[in-house]
Amino acid sequence: MTSPLADEASRSQSRFGEGEKWFALYDALLPMAIGVARLSALFHPKLREALAGRRGGVNRWQIGPSDDRPALLVHTASRGEFEGARPMLERILTDGRYRLAVSFSSPSVRGSVTALNGLWARGYLPLDKLNEQLKLLTVLKPRALLVFKHDFWPNMLRAARMLKVPVLIANANFHTHSRRNLPLIRSFHRTFMKGITAVLTVSKDDAHRAADFLSPDTELKTLGDTRYDRVMQQVELGRSRFALLREVLGPAPVAIVGSSWQPEEKICWQTFARLHPDFLDFRMVVVPHEPHPGAIKRNRELAAQYRLNITLFSEWEQGQAIAEVLLVDRVGMLAELYAVGWAAFVGGGFGAGVHSVLEPAAHGLPVAFGPRHHVSHEAGLLLDAGGGFIVRNADELERLWRGWLENRDSYRRAANAARVVVTSRAGATDHLMAALETHLASR
Repeated sequence: MTSPLADEASRSQSRFGEGEKWFALYDALLPMAIGVARLSALFHPKLREALAGRRGGVNRWQIGPSDDRPALLVHTASRGEFEGARPMLERILTDGRYRLAVSFSSPSVRGSVTALNGLWARGYLPLDKLNEQLKLLTVLKPRALLVFKHDFWPNMLRAARMLKVPVLIANANFHTHSRRNLPLIRSFHRTFMKGITAVLTVSKDDAHRAADFLSPDTELKTLGDTRYDRVMQQVELGRSRFALLREVLGPAPVAIVGSSWQPEEKICWQTFARLHPDFLDFRMVVVPHEPHPGAIKRNRELAAQYRLNITLFSEWEQGQAIAEVLLVDRVGMLAELYAVGWAAFVGGGFGAGVHSVLEPAAHGLPVAFGPRHHVSHEAGLLLDAGGGFIVRNADELERLWRGWLENRDSYRRAANAARVVVTSRAGATDHLMAALETHLASR
């Protein structure tokens, strides 16, 4: 026996008109893409874990008892999207009017989702096969699907449209260098993004860039970014959580190298080795993006190269003195660890794109990053405000950090500019809740 939602999907299958050719091509190529992903997973443990979590689709989900309250499905791809969604999720759970389900794509966020008390349902977003997406929505029967940022998939939107489930994209950003702008990809995105009910962007520029992909029926608004609200929460959490570490470090200026990869680490170790003889109380904290044994090993080698001492966070006993460099070998700490910092260098800017610069800015740290920052709207805001700085090599970073160490007024201006970028944009959660209520109440 099929459900009413599945029956409606069957009747709706023929309503896509010209888009069916694109979906047919996508469905034909999807098994090949999944095969390539599985082959790649042999060499990437994180991808292997993600694919294993998707096996079985919604059958692997943890789902509680249903009741008369309407359900809301929120999708957060990874830890960054989940942290941005967290203020809204906590409000919904406190309010209690909706059964809340959360899906995710990355193993990095599984623990955080599991630890969030009060969720009705949770699990990995299934592979983007139409039957899997239809089954997910048929089982959960959500009043709406809310996707944070940009992890929306063709058959996810297709299934939602078939089943008449409104889809809202929150914290949406459409940067200028997106692959969506390539000719063939652009045409495909225009087809499947017609299934989006509302796009709620972080800026007016993003709304302008998004408009070309959307149906005239899609609501397009600029509401801001809820991550600003979350990082303001993390400022207070960090001050409490790392109060003893800050006491042990004393008044020393501490450079936080956050979410680092090898290129940033080479630059920062070299810079620190040059500056430390002139500023003996200067300290550095290195937090690799993925603190696996290989990352710890390469940082130990850099420490030996520059004859600097390391304290490994996992071996640090609270109250004990810390060497010139603290090397963090645990996950889930960085956003709050910036509380002990003086300045930050955020990784990713020599690779696919700079990681989150909001957390250090919220703590009042001026932020340096590599040249590939265009995927980050907030990195551009920091650059414009004078709280963010592009660094390409150790010479540039040395000039930047030395200038702040020698000129406190210059440092204070940069630190305050970074902080104001965040504090002036808090409050987006209120706007998102109002927009969400409109769509939830309309059904």
